[in-house]
Amino acid sequence: MAFAGVSLVGGDGKLCTSTVSPIDCGAASGYHLLVVEGYSRTRDTPPTGEYIRSRTFLVGGHRWYLKYYPNGCDSKCAGCISVSLNLEDDADGDKQARPLNARATFSFIDQFQWLESVDIHDRQIQDFSVDAEMLFGNLMKREIMERSAHLKDDSFVIRCDVVVVGADITADGADNQVPPTDMSIHFRNLLLTKEGADVMFEVNGTMFTAHRCVLAARSTVFKAQLSDSVLEGATVKITNIDADVFDALLCFIYTDTMPIPKTDNMEEEIGEEDEDISWLLQLIEAADRYELLRLKLMCQELLVASISLSTVADIIVAAQRSRCSWLKEQCLEFIKSHTSLLKVFTGEEVQEMAGTCSPSILNKLLSQFAL
Repeated sequence: MAFAGVSLVGGDGKLCTSTVSPIDCGAASGYHLLVVEGYSRTRDTPPTGEYIRSRTFLVGGHRWYLKYYPNGCDSKCAGCISVSLNLEDDADGDKQARPLNARATFSFIDQFQWLESVDIHDRQIQDFSVDAEMLFGNLMKREIMERSAHLKDDSFVIRCDVVVVGADITADGADNQVPPTDMSIHFRNLLLTKEGADVMFEVNGTMFTAHRCVLAARSTVFKAQLSDSVLEGATVKITNIDADVFDALLCFIYTDTMPIPKTDNMEEEIGEEDEDISWLLQLIEAADRYELLRLKLMCQELLVASISLSTVADIIVAAQRSRCSWLKEQCLEFIKSHTSLLKVFTGEEVQEMAGTCSPSILNKLLSQFAL
């Protein structure tokens, strides 16, 4: 995929003046980088709904720009980082080239190696002649991003991949620089298009298609499950897991990135926090079930950031079931900071822990308090 330039947002919350000239990637697909420096200095300054505009970049012969909302695009997304891809007006004030179908993918870039896109968010193909903006309201909650590896030296990088459908452009003198890998995006597209899929899964009435070679390469559990006895095109029934969690599991297997909960209504993209925690708790148990260690560690990081009075009981139980010792220790440290166990747990919750946690863990927990 061709490089389409970079926009630098400085610690003053403004686009760096040295990056105002547009770059033409000279191809029907390209990616643009948005680098945000001095994040903590501008974290709370812009109000919700206020954005910082990127430089203009050209992909597929059309002019595009990004909007970066440090504190969410509207009240429903307050406390989140929002971004959008926008088609730029031409000189006459009209949108260019109609109809114009394009697809965008936003992801965070691994700053440690500058090779890997993580936390991929994508949308289906959109006609920009009808709606000139493709909005990702909840790219990531700020409190989660601030505890993640995405924020390094008070800065982070967002990558936007744009594919213009039907564009016929050749790149003369293409950029010779080696771009960051986009393998995860290609594998994600392989999963979405179902091209070459040779196995089907039924999960609570929902059907999923996948490629047994990919599953077997990523999970020894799937490798054993999809043995030669499972015929090509056969349907495998999966129990004790929700369909949306299994969908997230497949997304990780194909992209090696942390999936995000899916919603049917864009206006409800943020969702209830309790629903997000419940989804994560199911996902970490699924990761343990299919021996996906990296996904388990990713879920642990997010759950640690979500420990509260209302969630610690559920999290410690899931940590015990999923054999996550570090997550259990973090829950115990949280409980130690409160004066009474009864202020944290109800009697039913303590009873549930007694039935799921080992005696040593439960005794360690109860020893912190005088009941």
